[in-house]
Amino acid sequence: MCRWGCLTTDTSYACKWCGTRFCLECRRGDFNGEMKVTKDATICRKCKQTGCIGPRVDYVPSKNNKKNAKSNKKASKK
Repeated sequence: MCRWGCLTTDTSYACKWCGTRFCLECRRGDFNGEMKVTKDATICRKCKQTGCIGPRVDYVPSKNNKKNAKSNKKASKK
């Protein structure tokens, strides 16, 4: 779950121009409303720049995520 309540992902990204954090799935973030997504790019709600998807900043593995469960099993076997 992202920090804004999205149940589909555990990852948040930062705008590469201004650093504002947001979730790509629910389009919510450290701003009021939702981020605008077009066919070509995302548009940051704060700095209004296009193509703002920057580095992944938050990653919180959940118990429900199957990918994380597999990687945890491999790590514990070693």
